Amino acid sequence: MIDLDPLFYPKTVAVIGASPQIVRDRAGFFNSLRECYTGNLYPVNPNHQEIHGIKCYPSISDIPEEIDYAYIMLPRERVLPVLEDCVRAKTKFVLVFTSGFSELGEQDLEKRLVEIARRGKTRIIGPNCIGVHCSESGVVYYPPLKQAEPGDVGYFPQSGGHALNFLIRGISLKIGFNKVISVGNQADITNEDILEYFANDENIKYICGYVEDIKDGRRFKELARYIILEKKKPLILWKGGRSEEGTRATQSHTGAMAIPAQVWDSIMSQLGVINAETQEEMGDILFALRFGFLPRGLRTCIAVAGGGSSVELTDAVSQNGLSVPTLSPEVRDKIARDISQVNTSTRNPIDLGMFGFDPNIFVNAATQSALDPNVDIVLVCQYPEMSRFMVKELWDESVRVMVKGLATVKKPVVIVIPRIFQNNPELEGIRAGFVDKLIEGGIPSFPSAERASRVACKIYKYRQFMEKHGVSL
Repeated sequence: MIDLDPLFYPKTVAVIGASPQIVRDRAGFFNSLRECYTGNLYPVNPNHQEIHGIKCYPSISDIPEEIDYAYIMLPRERVLPVLEDCVRAKTKFVLVFTSGFSELGEQDLEKRLVEIARRGKTRIIGPNCIGVHCSESGVVYYPPLKQAEPGDVGYFPQSGGHALNFLIRGISLKIGFNKVISVGNQADITNEDILEYFANDENIKYICGYVEDIKDGRRFKELARYIILEKKKPLILWKGGRSEEGTRATQSHTGAMAIPAQVWDSIMSQLGVINAETQEEMGDILFALRFGFLPRGLRTCIAVAGGGSSVELTDAVSQNGLSVPTLSPEVRDKIARDISQVNTSTRNPIDLGMFGFDPNIFVNAATQSALDPNVDIVLVCQYPEMSRFMVKELWDESVRVMVKGLATVKKPVVIVIPRIFQNNPELEGIRAGFVDKLIEGGIPSFPSAERASRVACKIYKYRQFMEKHGVSL
């Protein structure tokens, strides 16, 4: 296993091509490091004596100590000689931010990068990527993405854009990232190397990644088995290039020789990998898993205020792999005690009518339905905008009652919060506040029943795989 500690926790960092001008500083990483990184930071640029008060060096060889992690932020034609300088200076890891290698058909040029690195002990991240993000060490992409506490998620995307986008998405869902690394074309350090390191990092409990290609299929399979069955870490992978056109796009993005989607899906199923088809879905799965959402089956009880909504939700979950069985007479009777028999239904879906906006009745329906032995998942639906309009002065107390009550439901519970009002900052704030309270209560929420259903199916399949192999969750 490659020791990647000096990469994620470097004592010394150099930025080759650093500039005092944010535009010329390419991605602005030097300024981010200057703000967040607490180790020894060295800008390298022969055109400057200092940058923002920090002494600047003409080359990495002129720096008075060895560098753990160096960023090469230069035009392609200048990368090779600078890499040679890094090797002579015994730099441990080099990020080649620069693009224009195998993704443009320049495989020979990319091979030369590796040949140069092999003259010493230098390892390359990339080319064509943005490298490492680790809040704990202060080596971060941008200061707003630095999290106060180290999380438990390891994320490895080949794409720099997906590194940033998913990091932002996850932070908005209160997901804590421990380490993120964008690996680009994988000329040297590969997805498999990162997987092995994450597998043995005890601070990482969940692993997810955006993958365009695998360099060593046999090693990847062995690592996936080790991660999932021995280390018991869920592995969630989003495969890029699922369509014919997408496959062509991956070749021009990272030079990837993409695996056909059907082949990929089959292999991942056999390995126990949770297969995400979009970035959104990868986030949804990770979000639900971290709340312990691990259904034992796909039989679902739906509770909502409104007959039309109950039909809509039933269609949505049924078309996405879940079933909606009729509740037992005993459970139906317990739910019916609190509501009128007019304009309501307790069969499943449960249509609570206007009573569904009473938080105590809403919670009771969820609690009672979970007692039915034919129910595996409790899916409830709430409309914050509508509730706020009807009982504005009671909304905060309603949220408190719902969150406290739903957290005690004895089976996996998920709440759907459809966005029925668009482009209203006040109402968006109400929704966001509700979701934050649910997160604090450990209750997963989704904006649609379709998304919730797909997540439930994929996690249930993962649970089946684990139990088949003698691992209880």
